[in-house]
Amino acid sequence: MKKLIIVTVIIMLASCATVKQSAVPAEGSTGHHGRDAKTMAGLDSSSLAAAEDQDHLILATLWFQKSAEMRALYYQCFRSAEIALAENLAWAGRTKPGAVVLDIDETLLDNSPFQGWQVLEKKEFNNDDWLRWVELARARPLPGAVEFTRYADSLGVEVFYVSNRTVQEMGATIENMAALGFVNADSTHMLLKETASSKVERRALIEKDYEILLLVGDNLADHSGIYDKRGSDNGFAAVDADRRLFGTRYIVLPNPMYGAWLSELLKKTEGQTEKDKLRKFLDTF
Repeated sequence: MKKLIIVTVIIMLASCATVKQSAVPAEGSTGHHGRDAKTMAGLDSSSLAAAEDQDHLILATLWFQKSAEMRALYYQCFRSAEIALAENLAWAGRTKPGAVVLDIDETLLDNSPFQGWQVLEKKEFNNDDWLRWVELARARPLPGAVEFTRYADSLGVEVFYVSNRTVQEMGATIENMAALGFVNADSTHMLLKETASSKVERRALIEKDYEILLLVGDNLADHSGIYDKRGSDNGFAAVDADRRLFGTRYIVLPNPMYGAWLSELLKKTEGQTEKDKLRKFLDTF
């Protein structure tokens, strides 16, 4: 399992270059996970063992929480985002004001304490626990994230947040992000999931009045609808075709803990647990 996670991290580092302390959710109401269709399709409890062992996620979560490399990568990606945004803003011929579109979870907000809690409690993902975490409004900002939104605002670029957190989570999300100093942390600039998990329609709403100059997220579907379905090659061909957009129009943040890359793999094979399924995909010699 270590090999799988390490390989995943290396892939994320390469794409970015070219271009959460443990907390137990408080008791509360139920809800729907903000990462759902973006990342967790096919991970419903009926497809997994009732008390799944989450130890295979330890290395990924620790890397996210404890490695200086993770911090360096976030600073690097947001610095690349600043450079790309300034260059794109300078293009002649724009007829609409410019905008930047950002994902929230593992792009701007660090939810790794929730992931760490899942590991220690040996709990698979479920919407109730996720909503209890969200309603705490205690997620910390990721390195460079707040500063980037302020930089975009200083250039006169409108900042929008397109996330698969649901509208039920709007109040707590605004509370969390406003307290951290994110620009435009309000219901006007936050387009959360109502029914469709794909972000294509929500980006289209923004494009009616703005030109999107840059898209920032930890999942490829945060950038284009092309990546809503990855196909048999895990989306490699689509990424290769878009290679000139990474670092110029698309900025991808590293997230080894979860994502569409993981959910797509889990849908392709049988097994009692995630660990059983994922072991089948390891390349060996």
